[in-house]
Amino acid sequence: MDHLQRVLILLLVAGIPAAAPPLSSPSSELCLAAGSLTYRISQSASADLRVKIDPQAAHPDMRLQLVDKVESADFTIVDDVSAASSPGCEGSASLRSVRIITDASPTDITIALSSETDTAFKLYVHSARFGYEDAAVLFAAMRHYEHARTLRTDGDEDTHPESW
Repeated sequence: MDHLQRVLILLLVAGIPAAAPPLSSPSSELCLAAGSLTYRISQSASADLRVKIDPQAAHPDMRLQLVDKVESADFTIVDDVSAASSPGCEGSASLRSVRIITDASPTDITIALSSETDTAFKLYVHSARFGYEDAAVLFAAMRHYEHARTLRTDGDEDTHPESW
C-alpha cells in the first residue's frame, strides 16, 4: 500500500505542471492572418482602425450575434490550446493594427454584440487566445478592409451600400 501511495503522489506531482497556466503571460497583441492581410489587436494609439463594442448603440455599424454552434456562424475562430503562445504577427508584410476603444475616444466602427437573433452576422469562438470581443473586432476589421478594397477596385462608391 505504501508503494501505491508513492506512485499516486508522483503522478499527481507530475500532472500539476501540465494543468497549470503558462508562466509567461500571453502577448497583449493578438494577430490573425486572413487573405493577404494580417490583423493585429493593439493597444497603440496610432492603430490603423479604432473599433468600439457597444451593445447599447442605437445605430451600430455592425451587429453580431454570439452563437454556440459553429455550423450557424458566419465567422469562426477556433484554435488549439497548445498554440496559445504563438503570436502570429511575425513576418507579416501587410499588417493592419486594430485598437479596441473602451472610452469616449473617436472610433471608426461601432459593433453591437448580443445573443439576439436579429443581427446581420453570427460569431462563434472557441479559443485559448481570442475572446468574443477580440473575434468581433477582427471580423469588423476584415469586413472594413474588404469593403474598402472593393470600393478601390470597382471605383464606384455609389454601387455599394453604406452599411456592411
